[in-house]
Order: sequence, then C-alpha cells, then structure tokens
Amino acid sequence: MTPFSVTDRVRWSDCDPMGIIQYATYLRFFEIAEHEMYRACGLPYEVLRVAGDVWLPRKALQMEFHSPAHMDEAVVIESWFSRVGTTSLTLQFEVYREGDRVHRASGALTVVCVHKDTLKKYPLPESVRTAIARYTAD
Repeated sequence: MTPFSVTDRVRWSDCDPMGIIQYATYLRFFEIAEHEMYRACGLPYEVLRVAGDVWLPRKALQMEFHSPAHMDEAVVIESWFSRVGTTSLTLQFEVYREGDRVHRASGALTVVCVHKDTLKKYPLPESVRTAIARYTAD
C-alpha cells in the first residue's frame, strides 16, 4: 500500500509571531489530506454524505509533534486508513517538510459511520470498504 500524498504550505496565519507553526494548523493539514484522499477514492464528501448517506463524525484524535515547521514551508501530508473496523475508520497522517522529508508531525483520527437523523452507528457500507481499499493498510 502506498500512502495518499498531498502538498500544502504553512501560511502566515498558521504561525506565531516568530514564524513557527501553531499546533492547530496540523488539524487543517489532516483535514485537507482526509478530504483529498476520499476524493481520490471516488468518494468526495458530497458523494458520501448525500448520495451514500454515510456520515463520519469524529470520535478520537491523537497528535504528536516531531519538529517545528516554519512560515512558507512546503509540507507533504501522507495519509492512509490504518484500521477499518465494522463501524469505524482510523486514518493515519504523517507530515514532512517537502524538500528533505524532515518529520514534522503525526496524527491519527477515528471516525464512526452513523445515520444522519439518529446519529446511531451502523456498519460501513461495502461500497465504502471497496473504494478505500487502495489506501488501506494490510
């Protein structure tokens, strides 16, 4: 399995006065990678939510910081599905400086498949499992 990869840049609004990234910016990077990975699987959120009626609210988030990124730095965000459960998915994220792959941060996000109206969990549809297989760890 090759991770999904997307590149973004640390923006001025992402930094403290010293030009060092604020920790919450990694949430934005994780979200970008998540959305684009679903899109690469043929499941943009509107397909999941509207056509597929698959709602994936967040259950848990873990982050670890390895080294500080700086303003205007290009970063690569790699992501994949590290665990596919009956009703949940866990996504893994790794952030690196683009030029030399200095490790900036790691994260894991667990989402749960729920019904829109009741918010009660239910099994992930087989169509979703099939679509995400290319970015699912063995």
